[in-house]
Amino acid sequence: MNDRHKQFFAAALAALLFAGAAPAAGPALPADQRASLVLLDEERHLVLMEMRNFLAVLQTITDAITREDMKEIARAARSMGSGAANEIPPRTVAKLPEEFKVLAGGVHTTFDLMALDAESLADPKHTLVQMNELLQKCNACHGIYQIKVGRGASSRK
Repeated sequence: MNDRHKQFFAAALAALLFAGAAPAAGPALPADQRASLVLLDEERHLVLMEMRNFLAVLQTITDAITREDMKEIARAARSMGSGAANEIPPRTVAKLPEEFKVLAGGVHTTFDLMALDAESLADPKHTLVQMNELLQKCNACHGIYQIKVGRGASSRK
């Protein structure tokens, strides 16, 4: 082995040793600082199912906007309006912090308004503005809260 090969192998070995000291997955992520909503498993399931329903309806509305189908927008939005807010049992709602209930209520109210505006204004761009408002509420809520399974009422970190 000539000197050039020895230098190459020494450099490669040094690089491997140095790389072994570096964190494999990058810097550690900070702990989740969101407030915990502590619910029973079946309550958690209901709340998460409602969130998935929000997403499904937003997908339906997005598709309807591309076709300028304002009747479909109104129908879909109405399905997640204030009437849908009553699907979570009062015992579960009582465990939720007031701020969470305000955000969730605002989502249902925005869906109600979206349905009414789709019928009266028939303006897909206006519906997009309302979708943006909805998504801001969704992002705010997901940024503030996490759901954990437990036996107690909700608690803040």
